[in-house]
Formats: sequence, structure tokens, C-alpha cells
Amino acid sequence: MIPVNEPGGLAQNKDLHWIGKRVPRIDGPLKTTGRARYTADVYLPNMLHAVMVDSRRPHARIRDIDISEAKSAPGVKGVYILEHLTGGIAELKNPAQEGAHKYPIVRFAGQPILGVAAETMNQARDAARLVKIEYEDLPFVTNLAQAKQPGAPAVYPGEAASGGSAGGGGGAKNVPQKGNVRGPALGPRGSEKGSTEQGFAAAHAVVENTYRTQVQTQSALEPHGVVADWKPDLVTVYASTQGTSSVRDEVSEFFEIPKSKVRVITEFMGGGFGAKFGAGNVGVIAIALSKQTGRPVKLMLDRRQEHLVAMRPDSEQHLKIGASQDGKLTAMHLVSYGTAGVGTGAGTAGPVQNLYKCDNVLTEEYDVFTNTGPGAAMRAPGHPQGAFALEQAIDELAEKLNMDPLKFRDLNDEQPQRREERRIGAELANWSSRKPAGSDTGPVKRGIGMAQGVWYRIVSMDSNAEVRIHRDGTVEFLSGVQDIGGGIRTVLA
Repeated sequence: MIPVNEPGGLAQNKDLHWIGKRVPRIDGPLKTTGRARYTADVYLPNMLHAVMVDSRRPHARIRDIDISEAKSAPGVKGVYILEHLTGGIAELKNPAQEGAHKYPIVRFAGQPILGVAAETMNQARDAARLVKIEYEDLPFVTNLAQAKQPGAPAVYPGEAASGGSAGGGGGAKNVPQKGNVRGPALGPRGSEKGSTEQGFAAAHAVVENTYRTQVQTQSALEPHGVVADWKPDLVTVYASTQGTSSVRDEVSEFFEIPKSKVRVITEFMGGGFGAKFGAGNVGVIAIALSKQTGRPVKLMLDRRQEHLVAMRPDSEQHLKIGASQDGKLTAMHLVSYGTAGVGTGAGTAGPVQNLYKCDNVLTEEYDVFTNTGPGAAMRAPGHPQGAFALEQAIDELAEKLNMDPLKFRDLNDEQPQRREERRIGAELANWSSRKPAGSDTGPVKRGIGMAQGVWYRIVSMDSNAEVRIHRDGTVEFLSGVQDIGGGIRTVLA
């Protein structure tokens, strides 16, 4: 009950209504004037510059690493050799299967081996060229189709544990492995809903085809990079990362120090697209060199290395879908193979499982190891590949049923937001007046088509924020969220 004399609520301030308005971004002036400080712009007093030396062999044992000339080169203050790898690379469940080795086995061209720190970048580059690495080459395979075959060169000599991808998560856990092939995936992403056998038996029309997509690299404008400053009481890491917390956690685990002793700073980030989570081998090398030399160290990858540090897995998808005469989907069965190189997590089943209403669905995902760099998240991991296959099959099935592809989707996708998006898109594209597919003469065809995708709605994740209003009228906002280029500073303000 509200007392009669209770004062009314505050009047609405229309100046605080932002929907539908053009809102200048807080960071706009900083970026357009060059004042925004990215990781590459960080210069600390007495800072060293580092270069990463990586393998040019796809599969090899390292017999010896001679760093004597590099260590004595002008300006060189430190050389650090990686003892083991991180950053989405799978590991043998039983390391004894590979025997004891002084250095990690090289499994892909571009695999990080060591770092050199010097007073200047040119000195570090010159010294890196003086490193002598003796290899024993091993058989290798870089092609998904070849890697699947019995007798293909083994990327790992035994079962490999799932390595978390650079986007987090990695592949399915505890799945069988035969040769280079892991799978089928178990659990929710590999389980059957209903009976696909009965669903296809009830279908009036069926489409069955194989769809392939290629490897892509994120290749953000700003490459992976770290500036590390190791102090006994606190390790400060300036990183080009999408996840400051995951960098902190990985540094804490790798160097066996409390999380409270690690501070990660990302003021601005020049693109990541899923590939920049965790410290990675780049961060480990920079931090280890800083610890070794007692000075801050900057390590930024060059463009060649950036193309090798992470990638979107390729795919080979065998998809079969069926529908009744009235256009209702009756069954969908996907068998997908993908290679995340020396990592895992190349599944593509998300769209088949989540986009359309169908009572009978079976998806089987297989990871295929190859001697190529590790996979990483890239803009909805696995979903663009899955949508590429599914949406082509949906169009083909609509054609078989002599149905409009848009109406066919409306019939099988009941999600109201997507239905409205399709309606608006159809109006803007003048869909009802489009030319029949393939009606143009000659080899070049012009027309319009449609496709849709889906990504998981992430709920039930805890978050918190703290707002402090100071006596001078200024407001301080504290939150664990970071800006990865989407303008979150403006949204929070």
C-alpha cells in the first residue's frame, strides 16, 4: 500500500532514451585520432623486444637446438625454449607412447619452439636467424581426406586428449579414436532424437548430399601479441585478447602462481573473431623471457605467424534430410568430419540440431587430426560450416517438393523472431517478384536467394557490476566485461 502523501516517481528523462537514436561512441575520438592504445602501442621503461622462432617442418623430432650464437649476438638478453605447448593443442593421454624427448614433438609447420629477447626488434630478428635446430623428419599428413584413410601417417601415436580450442571448449570428451579420427561425438551433440530410420521411411522426398568447406584464418588486423612485466609480487600482462580472465587463469596455471598475482590489461583490441582466448604460446614465451631477464618484454607475431596460430576448421559433411508431402521435415541425419589440425573441436552439428523443428535427428561428429595448426573459435564456431550444408539441402528439398524456399522455412522454423526477420527481408528484397532460379541465359546467373543461421542463446551465467557515485559527481563503473570492438563502453555508460 502506498501512502496518500507519498511523493510521485521521477519524471522520465527523454534524454536518457537511446533506442532509435544515433549515439556517438565514447571511444570514437580515441580511435580516429590514434590515441587508443593497443597492445602493440605499449612501451614500458627498459622494455625488451622479442621474436618467436617456429618450426618450418610439419612433423619432426627435434634432435638438438643450438642457441649459443643467438645468445651471444649483439643486444640479446634472453632466450627461452618452450618445454611444453598450450593454446588448443591436444596431448597424448599416455605420453609414454611417444617416449622421452628433450623437446616437444613438432606436429605442424609454424609450431612455436622458442623466443629471443633483445634490446631492439632488429637485434632480436638477427639473433633468431642464428638459432640452429636439428630435425629428424617424420611422415606427415595435411589433408583431411588422406588423414581419414587407414594407414595414414599418425599425427599422434596414440589416443590424444581433447585440447581446449583458442575459443574455449575444444572437442567432445571421452570419445573413441582410431588412427587420426576421433568420434563419433557422444553426449547431447552426438545423440539421436526420435528415430531417423522411421523418419526417412515416412518422407515423401529426400535429399542426400556431401558438402565441403575450407579452412579459414581469422587474421585480425592486430596480430596476437603480449607485453609482459614479471615482478616477484605481480605479473602484469598487456594482451591482445578477448578474454582477460582466461589469460589470467592460463598464466596462473602454467607458471604455478596465484591468480591474484596476475594482472591482465586489454585497453583496446584490434580484432579477435574467436581466436584470442588464453595466453597461448605467445604469452608463455613473453612472460618467461620477462621472468628470465627481469625486464618487460614485448612479443607481437608477424603476419605469417598470425596465419598459423589459429584457424576455422574445414569440414566434410554428409547430410540427409527428408520431408512429408505437405513440407514438414521428418528426419535429418548428419555425419560430419572436420580437422582442427593438431587440436579438436571441428563439429558442425549446431544448425541441424537447433534451427528447424524435426522429431527425428541424428548427428555424428568426427575430429580428424592433421599436421596443421590448431583450430580455434571463429565467429560462431562450427555453425557457418553447418549452415552452409543445411541451408543448401533445405533449398534442394523445397525444390523437390515444388515449394517456395521461404514458405518451406516458415513451415519448419516456428521461432517468432526469425519468422519476422524473414518476412522483413522478403519485403525488402522483393522476394515474391524474383526471377526463377537459373532462368538467365549464359553461364552467369543473377538472382536472389536466402539462408539463415543460428547461434546458442547463453543463459544462466552469473555476472555482476558495481557503480560508485563520488562526492564530486563523477561516476565509476566496475565490471568484468571487456570491449572487444563492439562499443561496450558506450553501452555501459
